Amino acid sequence: MDHMLRSGDQAIFDPLFGAAIVTAPPGIITGSGRAKLDGATVCVEGDESTVVVTATYVTAVLSTAGTCVVTIESLGADQSALKAKSSRLATLLRGSSFRARLQVTSPATSPNASDAPGAVYSGTGVFVTANVKVRAL
Repeated sequence: MDHMLRSGDQAIFDPLFGAAIVTAPPGIITGSGRAKLDGATVCVEGDESTVVVTATYVTAVLSTAGTCVVTIESLGADQSALKAKSSRLATLLRGSSFRARLQVTSPATSPNASDAPGAVYSGTGVFVTANVKVRAL
């Protein structure tokens, strides 16, 4: 059992995305379930797509920061409730970690090199919830 997610909870991205080091603010998830939890809408499967963060990144070779968009690529197996549902969809749980995707919008550079526009890096992240009461399986 783990804590259910609700609107306003945070997605925290780990700084290492393969060769890229990202500086990203927390992403905020927006729930779309019918149920409410402490006045906030419960998050259900698919709501992870509402987390979109603009960030900066560098690599060991490219020291002048570029910009990127960081999103949640897929949830961990323990982040979707097996039994608790809202709007006929599984509710989302804090769980362990999710897979994240960094897509370059403005390449990082150095005096002699540049990243490819549109380059993609993979990483991970975790959810942080303000819900300390309601847990689900």
